[in-house]
Amino acid sequence: MAPLGSFIIVTGGDSRYCPLILELVASLRALKPAADCPIGIVDAGLTDEQRAAMKADGLTVVTPPWPVEIPAHRLRNRIHLKANLAKLHLPTYFPGYDTVIWIDADAWVQDWEAVEMLRRGAALNRFAIVAQFGRFSETELRLDWLFGRFARVRSILLKNALRAGLTSAESRALATRPTLNAGAYALKADAPHWEAFQRWQKRVLVKGRLFTSDQLAMAGAVYLDGLPVELLPEWCNYIGPWRFDADRRELVEYYLPNRRLGIVHMAGEDAMRADPSVRRAVLDMQDREHQLSLRQPAWAKDGAQDGAVTDATARAPAL
Repeated sequence: MAPLGSFIIVTGGDSRYCPLILELVASLRALKPAADCPIGIVDAGLTDEQRAAMKADGLTVVTPPWPVEIPAHRLRNRIHLKANLAKLHLPTYFPGYDTVIWIDADAWVQDWEAVEMLRRGAALNRFAIVAQFGRFSETELRLDWLFGRFARVRSILLKNALRAGLTSAESRALATRPTLNAGAYALKADAPHWEAFQRWQKRVLVKGRLFTSDQLAMAGAVYLDGLPVELLPEWCNYIGPWRFDADRRELVEYYLPNRRLGIVHMAGEDAMRADPSVRRAVLDMQDREHQLSLRQPAWAKDGAQDGAVTDATARAPAL
């Protein structure tokens, strides 16, 4: 296996995401000594107090410029989007490491093996990332049925490609490809992908959405430019469906072999991200439904879940 070399884990966000950033940091430090795991923070709207506290805690906080000029009428004061745009420039903001790993702030690490998998993928000179398709996806492709046997493809990449003004050939080439989940990925700092990401970013931001521009730029570099990718298993950046093992007190894959999740990514859990008291339905290993939090403190060794079991016929061991 190729040597892994030095690395840094980077995340970021604004003042509202600060609690989530700190939960991600706590999950990393619970699994790996902080001295062995440098952590960088992209400041996309933190307060002075939050920024100072992070620096005092040994985190490297960088307040980057906007990598691409965005008109004010498009930005609409959404400073937090700076983190999305900065994702494609990480070696510039955090120099001196062989590999850069990004993890979204609304995610946390339950099993360090996910970080190791990201590092191993990058060591192969490939873009290590999880694609959103497979046995945990409800559908492989969304269609709008028009009439008879004719249908129109509805995919995230196609929609964003058309909105960004990519050519018909480029849009069609992306139409049926799986979205690369930009919530967690790893790449060598000197990989050619970064230049390709930035080139595509400049192009898609002329007309395209700011929020999804990172994923579209990644898709352009991988699917259209043909740069090498290493697609990792879903547990390396898991977004549901959710299941937990009450005996082991951990979140696991929904289907067999019910492997322990590496990175728990709360994508789509808007209410839970904003309010740690929010619960959602989660099945245990016997398919009994519980109302539980997915946030990191609830699954820490000293954490506790106080959600009630909604299945009145049985009660699993409480977390």
